[in-house]
Amino acid sequence: MMMHRSLPCLCVERGLCLLVVLVTCFAVTTARADYRTTMTELRIGIIRSHPAVADPIRQETVRQAYAKAIGLPVEIVTFASFGALIDAHASGRVHYAFHSAKSFAATEAVCGCVRALRRPVAADGATGFRSVLAVREAAAATRLADLDIGYSDETSASGWEIPRRAIKTGSLEAPTMVRGGSVAGVLDAYEMHSIDGFFGWVPDYADSRPSDASRMFGGSFGERLEEAGPMRIIWLSEPVLNGPHALHQSVPDDLAASLGTFLDTLPERAPGLLDLVEPVLAGGFVAAGPTDYSNLAGLVTGLAEALPDGTGQRSGADLR
Repeated sequence: MMMHRSLPCLCVERGLCLLVVLVTCFAVTTARADYRTTMTELRIGIIRSHPAVADPIRQETVRQAYAKAIGLPVEIVTFASFGALIDAHASGRVHYAFHSAKSFAATEAVCGCVRALRRPVAADGATGFRSVLAVREAAAATRLADLDIGYSDETSASGWEIPRRAIKTGSLEAPTMVRGGSVAGVLDAYEMHSIDGFFGWVPDYADSRPSDASRMFGGSFGERLEEAGPMRIIWLSEPVLNGPHALHQSVPDDLAASLGTFLDTLPERAPGLLDLVEPVLAGGFVAAGPTDYSNLAGLVTGLAEALPDGTGQRSGADLR
């Protein structure tokens, strides 16, 4: 004989089903009530010398691309210097910023309120750079304190700030420093044998390929250096990663995820836009970690204490 369930049991089961439906609907509604319920717009900070804002058409192209990707109005705010950008990001006046490695580290030092979202990678796979000391082969065995070593100027991270920090901490012996005024000026002095070597930089790669003099200054002066004769790298710093796209801590996690996906898909989906957003480092993006720029903390203390600094008239790729 077929047993029939009682009406009360059916009512209970139907009640449970209705509860499940209501919970599901609530979950869907909650999922849809995302960052758009708390964020009215996204403000993006960029220094004025960045190619993405070089003219109104480029700037509007970038603005519309971000707005379409996240479904929010976007405003691009430009700044005359990295110092001004640091101040704006630390205070929350912009939510998202195109940083150099140094300006991000300085912002973190100012407020502890930013997080690196993605790091750009160069087309050849370079993830950053290392400051290096290169000397003439004949001088490689000479005590460093007895050498005259060139550097470009005091705004150069690779030529002055990083080596000076290493000398101050005792990890590098102090040579006689000779100011060249520019990389070209340093190479002029080197070719004339007025100096024994110089501080420069070479690209750094995640695959640990060796750093050699042929990639000095990214290969920009390869012919001049080759004609100057054999040289040897006798010191190199820890890697400095390419400057990140970073967020203020007030940005919701789901918006951060959407922005990360937007950047991750640029190489395949919109390579032309990638060339605007990262014209020098046009190899795409990788996820950034919370300690990626911690090795720069010692370089940015003064910058963090003296904002705005007025040294930001260059692109992030030039801050070497």
